[in-house]
Amino acid sequence: MKTDEFFGVPEENIEAAQYHQRNARRRLSANVPSRNQIATLPRKELCQVLLDWMTRSATEIIPSKRQIYEVQQVLVSRADRKEILDVVEICTRYIQGEQISSCLTLRKKNNSIKYCCSRSCS
Repeated sequence: MKTDEFFGVPEENIEAAQYHQRNARRRLSANVPSRNQIATLPRKELCQVLLDWMTRSATEIIPSKRQIYEVQQVLVSRADRKEILDVVEICTRYIQGEQISSCLTLRKKNNSIKYCCSRSCS
């Protein structure tokens, strides 16, 4: 496994996260998305994978702002970038240090638009 493919997260960290995931009392994510996943996953799945990494990761794989910036660069190079602007916005908010949750309400031109990536939202 090349660490660059997983935004610089070492394989040992992923293995440690998987160990902690198995023994955790709360739901933890041990998944670090690959550059290929970021470049190709459909919007809904992409959003959930990123939210899990940003908000539910075991300590060993919590993404840095730099790693999410790299994710964002892959996202803006996608052909469907106009359809995933909400996912790009989630990355921007993470980079700026804002708290990220499953559902976000973004304001666009005085209109409130809800972007939801959670499996529980419709």
